[in-house]
Amino acid sequence: MIWVSCSHYDKLADARENLKLSHSVVDVSPFELLSTMTGQELIFLEVVDSSSEGFELLRSIKTRFPLAKVVVVYHSLDANLALNVLRAGGEDVIEASATRQELDECFSRLHTHHVESDVDTGLEHRELSIRPALRIIDENISAPLREEDLANACHYSPTYFSRLFHSIMGVTLKQYIIKKRLDLACGLLSSDREKISQVANSAGFKDVSYFSRVFKKHMGCSPGEFRMRKHNLNT
Repeated sequence: MIWVSCSHYDKLADARENLKLSHSVVDVSPFELLSTMTGQELIFLEVVDSSSEGFELLRSIKTRFPLAKVVVVYHSLDANLALNVLRAGGEDVIEASATRQELDECFSRLHTHHVESDVDTGLEHRELSIRPALRIIDENISAPLREEDLANACHYSPTYFSRLFHSIMGVTLKQYIIKKRLDLACGLLSSDREKISQVANSAGFKDVSYFSRVFKKHMGCSPGEFRMRKHNLNT
């Protein structure tokens, strides 16, 4: 596990210290990272906000090592952060003050999304056929996503693409997109800096009422209750 700081903060991030309590973590300079990588690493990339130069490094990582997993650790949350993480190819986003429980939840999200490629190389090869669609989803999770456009990107008819996606991923396209958006929303709700409506919009839900209904259906509580529980756990 690698920690790369692009924040230039003197104070060490709590997330970094909590991570080291239960995992082996190697600190690597952003200038040395690419030359030391094998392509299978899990990287925690510490940035200040959405304007950080760390996003240029993230794009370079994903270009050269597409199988590497990168979690962006932020100090300041703004409206563009989540979108920048997704566009650059990051797998998840957590706050610099993340607790051990929040880190465990992050690991759970990473495992859920990548379990196929970790345990079944045959499925990894099958995913190549829908990888253009997966990339579009990752890079545009906040925007409207049409099945027809995703099918066209993979050169399939919408009907065939829908069946193929379900057979490979084990869920329907709609279920997959909702899960990705809810994972992002959970990360954003860990902070008190964004209103619920802003979190909904950043996660691709343009209707906050619909977001609240979907969130409660899948998470068992409202977005506000989820945030309150996270806050209580951290105090």
